[in-house]
Amino acid sequence: MILFEHYHRLFAGCPQAALDKPITLSLARASSILCCTPRNAAGTVKKLQQRGWILWQPGKGRGNQSVLTFRIHPADAALSVARELVRQGEIRGARAFVSRYREEWAELEETFQRWMSSQFGLHVSRSPGSRKDVLRLSQGRPFPVLDPSRVLLRSEAHLAKQVFDGLVHFDPERGRFQPRLALYWEADPQGTEWTFILRKGVWFHHGRMLEAEDVRYALLRLRDQSPLHRWLVRSIRAVDVVDAYTLRIRLHHPDSLFLHALSKEFASIVPFDYTERMGGQFGRMPSGTGPFRVVRNDDSMLVLEAFEPYFGGRPFVDRIEIWCVPDIAAETETGWPEIVYANVPGREKQDGSRSTWTELSRSERCFQYLGCNMIKPGPVRSAAFRAILDRILDRRLLLEELGGTRERAVIWGEPETERREVSSFPPMSDSEILRRLKAIGYREEPLRLVSYPDEDHAEDAEWIRQRCARYGIDVRIVYVEPEELARPETIRGADLVLDSANIDEREELSLLEFLHDQAFSPCHHLPPEAVREVMARSAVLTRTFDEKERRRQVRAIVSWLRRQRVFLPLYRNRIELLAHPRWSGLSLNAHGWPDFSRMFVRS
Repeated sequence: MILFEHYHRLFAGCPQAALDKPITLSLARASSILCCTPRNAAGTVKKLQQRGWILWQPGKGRGNQSVLTFRIHPADAALSVARELVRQGEIRGARAFVSRYREEWAELEETFQRWMSSQFGLHVSRSPGSRKDVLRLSQGRPFPVLDPSRVLLRSEAHLAKQVFDGLVHFDPERGRFQPRLALYWEADPQGTEWTFILRKGVWFHHGRMLEAEDVRYALLRLRDQSPLHRWLVRSIRAVDVVDAYTLRIRLHHPDSLFLHALSKEFASIVPFDYTERMGGQFGRMPSGTGPFRVVRNDDSMLVLEAFEPYFGGRPFVDRIEIWCVPDIAAETETGWPEIVYANVPGREKQDGSRSTWTELSRSERCFQYLGCNMIKPGPVRSAAFRAILDRILDRRLLLEELGGTRERAVIWGEPETERREVSSFPPMSDSEILRRLKAIGYREEPLRLVSYPDEDHAEDAEWIRQRCARYGIDVRIVYVEPEELARPETIRGADLVLDSANIDEREELSLLEFLHDQAFSPCHHLPPEAVREVMARSAVLTRTFDEKERRRQVRAIVSWLRRQRVFLPLYRNRIELLAHPRWSGLSLNAHGWPDFSRMFVRS
């Protein structure tokens, strides 16, 4: 960048400069423009010529003028510098460099953004006897925490599943558990003592083999040190290592969802030695047993490389680069999955070229909701006010006005064929809403709505604010980062919290996550007697081994929560993708993400 600054100064210091037009310039004059000694000026001129930005013909003899020819406009030179920084992985530095000159060359930033967009998608490089497949994605924020016991967002959890493994795996298509790090398991007749036999020859990314002590360490660490997700393994009383590949887990009581809990990404196994040695840096540069290992993780990009000795089979994709580019990430309609098909070699730019592409779509099980604080003094504490607010937030109107990938939310815990739409009651007139607000004594007190500033959250929050303002309700939006929103004091200090519930095929466990995960639990908004009710119902659920009865209990819990109106479901998203015909093994999970380890590209 220093060399570019010299070039910029030299070009600006020659008023008669024009591209490919020789001008006379002495070395003394060049050193004056560059504010350096003639010797340093000569060195700079040499570097600029080696770079191909100028031609320099030195004058012969004392006092003879040299001839300088500028070969490239400074704006184009700046673009080439920015591209080089990106290729070196300095994305943050490249964006800062471009921003520095955007007022001088208005087109620079737009040209750079277009070039950046072309860098994403699949990039294949071939050499004799080898081939390297690199998938580049964009994301709006870096990933400083990939520790499975501390991840907050679905994107982080998805990446954790690429880097780590659990003892068991839940197959959503078959609805049953499969071996993962555990080759075999069994429980005693009482269901309170579980024995797990581990696979042999499983390698951690940092170069050590998995052993039973790692499992013991990971599960007790989750139970004792993770304020966010400790609910997941609270039934564990003790973990005993029998030998290097055998361990026993003793429970406080029989737990019908114990295997579900062990299959959750939060319960992934981490190495005891490396985790302790890395301390707080483990989240940024973790070591797991998963199909991909982290080789770089900073504010510019996260880089995952295929782990050659992965026990489940090496991934086809060699390298995944997730570049932190907020501006570009905000422009994509569906986030990462949209990028999967971008820039595949041989792709034509015309829309008609997509006629043979594979269409993928599914509705997320997750849903967006508005949490209502039942314990903070104010209007929301009133059940009558919450009921009116539920009617004000007309979901049909929300979908009509905001559109995009939003579709009607559904209540989980019921078979898909029997699911009912949320908030299907008939619309209420404006005059009736105003009459009811007056009847309950609402005095236009302001309400604090807290969310984080992702684009969809911001759109939803603004729609809610405008909708409430129609009836004289003053909603004041406060945006915080996810780490701040996960703090109980932040949740308790809000009247309303706009967030999403993480639901997948393990619906009973997903409900417990919604209720007990400390990151965004609605229990922070419930009065003590209601929290005790939640705890009691949850305990009954985990002790029920009949699946039909568990589903009935889930419906009962959700119905009870809906009657309290501690949360108001808004909508869910539908993911719709086009994949280039060369992509295979591409499917979307319940959260709308593809499993990178199963993807491959046909030649």
